[in-house]
Amino acid sequence: MVANSLEVHPLKNNGVLYGAIQKGKHTFQEKQKGVLKTVGIAAFTHLWILENNIWKLKRVLSYDHKPYSE
Repeated sequence: MVANSLEVHPLKNNGVLYGAIQKGKHTFQEKQKGVLKTVGIAAFTHLWILENNIWKLKRVLSYDHKPYSE
């Protein structure tokens, strides 16, 4: 995960929390000659639903994939 990229937005129905949208940026690594190298970056959005006091990840989106550059 890219530092300081995470956002969480609660979802409520009549003031009752039932879920959350989580979004941010993440990176992808490859092992090259025994060394991990960051090669890509993308955005992500997750839909979390609260069911019976247990958080369940319902949808995962990963998009806007690009080569990584520092």
